[in-house]
Amino acid sequence: MRSKIAAILAGVALCCTMATASEACSRSVSAKAAKTVVPQTRINQSMLDEAIRVEVNFHRCRAGLSSVRDASASLSREAEKHSKWMARTQQLTHKSTVAGAATLSQRVKKAGVRIRTGSENIGMVHRYQIDNRRFKIVDSNACQFRTNDGQPLPAHSYASLARHVVTLWMNSPGHRKNILDKRVRQTTTAVAFDPKAQYCGRFWLTQNFIG
Repeated sequence: MRSKIAAILAGVALCCTMATASEACSRSVSAKAAKTVVPQTRINQSMLDEAIRVEVNFHRCRAGLSSVRDASASLSREAEKHSKWMARTQQLTHKSTVAGAATLSQRVKKAGVRIRTGSENIGMVHRYQIDNRRFKIVDSNACQFRTNDGQPLPAHSYASLARHVVTLWMNSPGHRKNILDKRVRQTTTAVAFDPKAQYCGRFWLTQNFIG
């Protein structure tokens, strides 16, 4: 059986030069992030957040922008709660039904963070590396997928998931604008997993920028 699916993304902004040579911009992640497959439960949010921040700062460096640092733990928790809400309700949206945390501005306020500007990227991608490509289903029960020329398509590692989703965001004008916003200084990304989704599950991600 052959199939093709696409990742889904969305972005929103909240408002209150010269490119650097790519070889001068670091894209290195830890060996552990590169080798460790993202599990279905007990996801290491910090490891994924760090890997995504490496990717974000790589692209900001290439655009001649300063790096963004890790945002507060409280904002990370709000991002994780929103990702879990999206996974639970199967809705890719910036607006939830959570009292006091229904919008980006409310989530930032609930986290106790004071900002001048902020933005949010969200996305939904599959656990296995099948997004935006044609693939063959070898054994759906065993989660075995291959490219049309027979190459296996494994589950994402922390590093591959980070690179994949940031690449998708960078290829979307609205998300790219948030990532390359010169006003932002901090970022955090959190993920939730839906094991019941087709093709052995998918991740729901929430990325916040603040300045």
